[in-house]
Order: sequence, then C-alpha cells, then structure tokens
Amino acid sequence: MHHALKVDDIVYEILQYVKLSKSDLHSMAMTCSTFSSPALDMLWCQQDSLIPLVKCLPQDTWNVRYDGTIIFSREPLLPEWERVRIYAARIRKLTVTQYDRSPKLSGPVLRQLFALFPPAMLFPRLRTLDSKAVYLDWVDFDPAFFLSLLRQFFLLELENLKFEIPDGATAYEVQQLFGDLSTNASCLRQWAIHYPHQLLPFVVPKLPKLNGLTIGRISTNLMRQNIANIQHSRCLQTLTLTVDGSNKMEIQPPGDMPLEFGALENLKLSGVRLAHCKSFLDQVAMPQLAVLEIHYFGAAKPAEITGLIKSLSTACNTIAFLKEITVVAHSHHNWNHLEPGDQLHSNIFRPLLKFRSLHCVQFMNIGEYCLDDEFLEDIAVAWPDLRMLKFAAETHARGRVTLTGMLSLATRCKSLRFLQLTFDARHFPTLPRAPDGNLELWTMQTTLRWLHVECSKVSEASHLHLLLAVLFPNLACLYYSPHCSGADPAWGRLKTAWRNLKIRRKKYPYYAVSWSNTLLQLQPGLDGEMRDEEGEGEEGRRGRRPMTSTYLEDQQEVSV
Repeated sequence: MHHALKVDDIVYEILQYVKLSKSDLHSMAMTCSTFSSPALDMLWCQQDSLIPLVKCLPQDTWNVRYDGTIIFSREPLLPEWERVRIYAARIRKLTVTQYDRSPKLSGPVLRQLFALFPPAMLFPRLRTLDSKAVYLDWVDFDPAFFLSLLRQFFLLELENLKFEIPDGATAYEVQQLFGDLSTNASCLRQWAIHYPHQLLPFVVPKLPKLNGLTIGRISTNLMRQNIANIQHSRCLQTLTLTVDGSNKMEIQPPGDMPLEFGALENLKLSGVRLAHCKSFLDQVAMPQLAVLEIHYFGAAKPAEITGLIKSLSTACNTIAFLKEITVVAHSHHNWNHLEPGDQLHSNIFRPLLKFRSLHCVQFMNIGEYCLDDEFLEDIAVAWPDLRMLKFAAETHARGRVTLTGMLSLATRCKSLRFLQLTFDARHFPTLPRAPDGNLELWTMQTTLRWLHVECSKVSEASHLHLLLAVLFPNLACLYYSPHCSGADPAWGRLKTAWRNLKIRRKKYPYYAVSWSNTLLQLQPGLDGEMRDEEGEGEEGRRGRRPMTSTYLEDQQEVSV
C-alpha cells in the first residue's frame, strides 16, 4: 500500500468522493483496514431511526410480524449485542429524513435495548438528536417512558436537539424535563421544541450557549417570563416562535423596559392573529436584527399593520442592520371583515424607509394596497441595494402607481431582481428629460429577472412589451394574476409580443438597436394624466394612439 494512504486526511478526501453512494462506501469499508474504519464512520454517521441497529443482531433473534412490528423471536445473548454497541458508537446524528418507514419496533425491543445500553453508553459520539427518530419507530408508545428516556439523552454532549412533547404528558413531567435540560445540556447550541396538541404551561430554561431556538407554540400569558429567560442566551442568533393566542394576551406594563436580544439576527414569528406577533415585538429590543419574517392568519385592519410597523421601528433600534422583511397572511376567509375604506396607503409603509440597508421587502396578501408614485420614488432613494420588492394582493388594488413610477423604480434600483406590484399600464409613460431638455429613456437595468404585474390594467397604447424589452433585456419571467385581469385580452397579446421580441433579440441582435429610437418617437397619450376608473374620458380618447405597425409585426410568431 502506498505511504500516502497512511495519512488520515488523504483517506478522508478519497472517501468524500464515494460517500454519496452507500453501496460504493460499503465496498470501500470491506477492502482493507485502512479504509474500513473511516468508511464505517461515514456509513453510520447519520441515521433516521433505530431499526438499522436492531437489525445488526443475528437474524434468528428477531422477525417482522404481520403488522410490520419487529419483535424478538428469541432472547439475544450479550455477545450478540456487541455489534449493536460498536455501530451505535459511530452515530453522530439521529435525525428524521423520511416519515413513512416500515417496520417499527415493539416496546419490549426498545426497552431491552436501553436497559442494556443507556443512551450515554450507546451513543458516546451523538451530537444531533431528533426525538422522532426514536419514537416514530415505536408501536406501543409510552409517553412516561419516552420522557424518562429523553432525559437520559441530555447527559450526552448534544449540540442540536429537537423534540416534541407527546400527548398524555403531564405538566409535572414537562417541568422535570426542562429542569434536567437546563442542568445537563450545557453544550446545546440548537434547540427546537414543539407542542402538537394541548399546550401545557412551561417556562423556557436558561441555556447561555444557545444560538438557535425554535418553540412550536408559546402561550401569550407567559410571554414576558419566557422572553426574560430566552434573554439569558447571549449568543442567540436565530429565534422562531409560534405564538399561541388561546389564552388572554399579556400586555406589557407601561414604562417597562424592553428586554434586549443583543446578538439576535434572524426572527420568525407566527400567530393566529397579527396582534399576537406584535405583542412579542412590543417587549423586545433587537439592535442587530437582520431578517424578520412574520406569518399570521385571518385579516388585519390597516391600523394593525400600522401598529406592527411602528413596533418594528421601536424594536429594531439600530437601523443599519435590518436587511429583510417578510409579512405573510395565510388565510383570506376573514377578508369580508374589512371595510371598503380599509386600504393600505403608502404612509403606512413609509416608516420602513429609515432602514437603509433593506434589500428584500415582501408583503404578501395582507390587504388592499393603495400606493403611489411618490412612495416608489422614495423607495428608490432609501433602498439603493433593493433586490426583491413584493406587494402581493388577492384583491384588486386601487393605488395611483403608474407605469412611469414602476419603470423609474425598477431602473434606479440596479440590484433589483424580483418585483411584484400593481400599476396602471394603460398609457405610454412620461419619459424623463436629459439636462438639455430632450426626452430620453431610463437607464437600462440588467438584473431584473422576474416581474409580476398582479392586477395591473393595460392597453396596447402603453407599448409595455417594447419598454420591457429595451429597459430590462434580461427579464426572464412575466406574470399577471388571471383572477384579476384574465378577462382582458391585452395582457395575453402584450406578453406574446414581449416573448417574440426576446426571440428576435437573440436571433437578430442588430434588430434591437432601433427599439430605443422607436420609443423616443412615440408621444405620450395623455401627457401623464390618469384615466378614471370607469373609462378613458374625452381627453383619453383623443390622445390614444392606434397600434403601430411595429406592434403588429411583433404579434407574428417567430420560430427559433
């Protein structure tokens, strides 16, 4: 054997090329002692159940019943358990990757395994544990035994822990579990806990070294006490909370100082109502928060959206760090509770303009937007590094955003890749003017790849297809909402024309040279004046130009 293969690092690099294929890795483990140990470490490093360990016993010691349950056909001898112990010692991660598994372990098999080998003895190298990897394989599940077993895993040097409180657990058992976690899990860095059904009152233990925490459901009436304990995790960088509003919501007493999460960078909040998420923001200060994601159900009044943004502005008291904001409403069955005047005007979102480092802003289905061009102009100034902007709605927007405003925003934000916005595209836009007073086009923007026009109104007079082809040459996807504008055939024609222009540019690059001049020669239909909601008006009818020959040529299908 070559001397180079005696170097562990070289052997490890070789095995990295074959570890994606378990069969090849298994073959390497059977070649020689040099490859055997590291190859077995890779094969056993991550398991999603205990079944492979039980199957290491001799085949005459176990069998699979008619219902898919593994039982003992005879009592395994102590020497026969040795192989189980050897392979279990190589496992570093017990985490679920698939949920539909068969067969499953019977209670006696699981009990005997851990009676002979407690977790601390069986898994000395275990660093990641998902409790589902243990109890999903368990047919006759016993909550009390499971919680007792889980507490024994805390004695390991776990770094990543995820478990779910089972149905049937008592409040005393949960408190005892958290007490042991606080005492023994000193190395824990990532922790996720979930309550599937009934929520028992609990207080999050103090874990100073924690940098990632997920709590599936947390009661609002214990919010502040839990926040105070979470605050002791000085290294906490990622926090995910589902706020349960079944109890009376706790209100922060006037004059109370917010609790500070000095290192928190990522926060994800979920709640039945937006007010539940806001109640958390009202009690904390997050000077280094970079990413905020909020999910809620039902409908929220404009006053609630205004309150949320105000709370965010207070909680993120250092404006230089915030980079991403996402607010999503997942249910629309309560939208009929909104009044006709419940519109989300630009002034509601203006406080966000102070966060100059924002590059991703998404408001999804939170209500009916009523934005304007002035707000878009301010966005282009406040967020120069903007990459994604979405104001997605399920209803028809009544805003005053024009095609001119949209094009100005999209061309000035040079890093913008995704834009979702409703605007009026019925008229040719008002072109900017050069310093000498002559009309000119906006500067070409090459990063925009995805444009969703929502419920925008269109007409051929806007020449939108040609504007998009000239100003955004790398635009790849153009969408609109069929439930809003599918009845308008103009969208289909404009999208077809835009696609044909893309094909022509690719096949005949010289053909695109004249497109800019064509746009400059077109006169605005109404000198930027908006048409009313019901019709174009007399001035609109006089200013509207017929479809040009260029547009009609673009309608023809061009084969690649």
